[in-house]
Amino acid sequence: MRLLQALLLSFVLTLVFTGTTHSQFFENFDSGDKGSYSAGSVTLSTGDWFLDDALLGSLSNDKFNGSQSVRMDRRNGRLGNMYMLFDKTGGADELSFKFANYGSSSGNKLQVQYSTNQGSTWTNLGDELTASGTLEEITLPVNMPGNIRFKFIHSDGGDRLNIDDVSISDFVVAADDPTIAVTVNDVTANSEDAIDFGATLEGTKISKTIEIKNTGNPNLVITSITTSGQGFSQTMEYDDTLAFNEKTSITIDFEPTGEGEFQGSFSITSNAVNVSPFNLSLSGEGFAEGALIPIADARKLPLGTRVTVAGRVTVGNEFGGPLYMQDQTAGIAVFWEALHTVAKVGDSVQVSGPLTVFKPIAGADEDFLLQISDTDTDNNIVFEIFDVSAKEPIPKIITLLELNSKDIEGQLVAVQNVDIDHTGAFQANTNYDISDGIGTAELRIDNNTNLVGANAPDSPTNVVGVVGQFNGVFQLLPRTTEDVGVEAVTYPGDDVSKELTLEVVTWNVEWFGNTGNGPEDENLQLQNVKTVIETIDADIYALQEVSSPSTFSQLVSELEGYGGILASFSQTQETAFLFRRASIDSLESATLSSSDGFTQQNWANGRYPLYFKFLTNINNKQEEVHVFNIHAKAFGDSESYNQRLTASAELKSYLDNNFDDKNVIMLGDYNDEIISSTFNGIDSPYKNFVDDPEYTIITKNLEEKGFESQSAGSFLDHITFSSELSEEYFTGTERVENPFYIGSYLSTTSDHFPIWVRFEFGPGVSSEEESTLPEIVQLNQNYPNPFNPTTIISYALDRTANVSLSVFDITGRKVATLVDGVETAGQKEVNFNASSLSSGIYFYQLKTSDGVSLTRKMMLIK
Repeated sequence: MRLLQALLLSFVLTLVFTGTTHSQFFENFDSGDKGSYSAGSVTLSTGDWFLDDALLGSLSNDKFNGSQSVRMDRRNGRLGNMYMLFDKTGGADELSFKFANYGSSSGNKLQVQYSTNQGSTWTNLGDELTASGTLEEITLPVNMPGNIRFKFIHSDGGDRLNIDDVSISDFVVAADDPTIAVTVNDVTANSEDAIDFGATLEGTKISKTIEIKNTGNPNLVITSITTSGQGFSQTMEYDDTLAFNEKTSITIDFEPTGEGEFQGSFSITSNAVNVSPFNLSLSGEGFAEGALIPIADARKLPLGTRVTVAGRVTVGNEFGGPLYMQDQTAGIAVFWEALHTVAKVGDSVQVSGPLTVFKPIAGADEDFLLQISDTDTDNNIVFEIFDVSAKEPIPKIITLLELNSKDIEGQLVAVQNVDIDHTGAFQANTNYDISDGIGTAELRIDNNTNLVGANAPDSPTNVVGVVGQFNGVFQLLPRTTEDVGVEAVTYPGDDVSKELTLEVVTWNVEWFGNTGNGPEDENLQLQNVKTVIETIDADIYALQEVSSPSTFSQLVSELEGYGGILASFSQTQETAFLFRRASIDSLESATLSSSDGFTQQNWANGRYPLYFKFLTNINNKQEEVHVFNIHAKAFGDSESYNQRLTASAELKSYLDNNFDDKNVIMLGDYNDEIISSTFNGIDSPYKNFVDDPEYTIITKNLEEKGFESQSAGSFLDHITFSSELSEEYFTGTERVENPFYIGSYLSTTSDHFPIWVRFEFGPGVSSEEESTLPEIVQLNQNYPNPFNPTTIISYALDRTANVSLSVFDITGRKVATLVDGVETAGQKEVNFNASSLSSGIYFYQLKTSDGVSLTRKMMLIK
């Protein structure tokens, strides 16, 4: 209770301790969008800026705080620069910014200039500055009144550099006498203000920086600076004489020596004419390690502080970690595999551990998800799952405007009438813009959920999820298809043994074995590729971008029962086949070339098709199959498109003339889409195959459904087969593999996803006539779900029976009877109208006279 009282007092004191930031102008470049080096203006939070031979970058080699920074270029005659297209009023006392070399480059220099005549002329501000390998903060004195604007010029060097966090403080007119100005953590403070340090674990430290500045003439002479009160201390070194605009700073530490509230004081005695002494009152609270505190209180503590919290689980292992939990005050994430792999939604848990943030990239701590997790110095995460009945927390109904708040982070929420800016299938680990007419946010589809591949709703829907944050952007993370009211994607024949079918896969493995271009850890990439292959468990894989023959040989040797074929052309990105020897009998292979009618230039300067002829040995039937692995010319420009167009014509002519009546499969990285080209949306270069009924590009179905085969958002990897295989094609089995089982897949394994299909040989395994009657009693998930106020509940009966279908609230009280009587066999559905009920979780139960009892959960959001 003492901690709660202290935090209420902190809120009151916050109302008293207000002020403007020391720097009135701050630009972090996170709000703009400029992806090319061409000259142009961009609207940022402070106004319009002009960038020439410069862009806003967020690649792994860019140096930035937040989400991006300016990247200037001096390669190939470029002269990177940027400048303000507006004046800053109030003049400039100091200009501060951060800059660094891009990536591993060196020798880049920067010249800063200013203009007081709206950019008509520019004057150098100081000397050239040399960039280092990390973001370095530079502060330049300006001391200019009136309107002013600044320009940054990449003045020397042959590569690129980054600039971020430009800050300009107002010009100050000197008072006639020594005058003191004080800031606390960059916020202006007035004498007699109250400074609250918050609460922390006894023996741990919270620090605040006090900056003292003279804004007058002559010198400000500081007689003494004192800090008193148990638990409070200060650094002793500071400048005691300050000329106009000079400043000094000290640090006040709060380190509680036990549990309870602490009070202290801070005082500056000087010759300042405006106030002396300058006094601040100090407060804070300590608590003992292991003390159970509300989650809202824990969220306010410094990172590294060990906390103990308890609550109900809202996300167990639906995301593969972290777990989310909440009490009546707030929510928080917990990343600890031993916990999130066993806890279930609705479980009551208690967790003790240090506060951390999930921050895999550079940026401010507050811009990333707060969680309890192990650190380099503290891996003692202690938890208990209480043996009590599970009770799923009811989501808090909010708007998207409310979602964009640190106060909501970690909580389970529901947002009504959400419009999702996407059509077709949801992709794994992808963010989608959403709006509700009040605000906007991001919807995050985690790759562990069954939402991957499900079709996005084509009209506004209610969405349930937990609130996360990454790089300053708050995200709504649904856990299952039920949270969005959509149906999970299913594939026919998943219950059919792969021993009875031929599985064919195409996969671009991104510079496999080349750490200079692909993933940096070659051995990790190798093991991940091996894991994906063993998980799909297919018969043949067509691989592209194999850049290390030795690494490919190692892969083949580590895969039990597989053989391999590698192309013989001189390109550093080779193609290859992997095949299961038990089901495929290799007959012949060859790298095609100009002697087969192919033009070197059209095939990426010699990246010709790789041919493989084999006999299948599937389901007691042998069949001869001819497969062609292609890796077409990349890039979305006119020249590259024309090369793909001509190459496609050459390949089709070759197949028509030589394999007219053969079983043919053409698969690989086509480097273009099928519906229309990535170049200006014109006809696909593979339209010749689409228009010929002798061929089926089966992956066109996936492209039409909105799937993507690579991280940039296009569908470039395809599988085509000839009409001779039409009857053997296992209808509906084309799919994009979701490799959620690989950690950080895109950075450690490949920027393309495996694409695969199945073929049937021998006696039919999927085309037997099915009974028109259900084989079992089924109760389906209501749709939509969540709903308001109506939803459809469907079920299936395998025989005529006496049936009851009832709805119950979360306490077990029956609130509606939808069916009660004799029903014939077949598919059934009823409409449930809940307009008289309040928002919350409800259960619907189907019972039959044969003793069947099935129950499902649904959510009403009003």
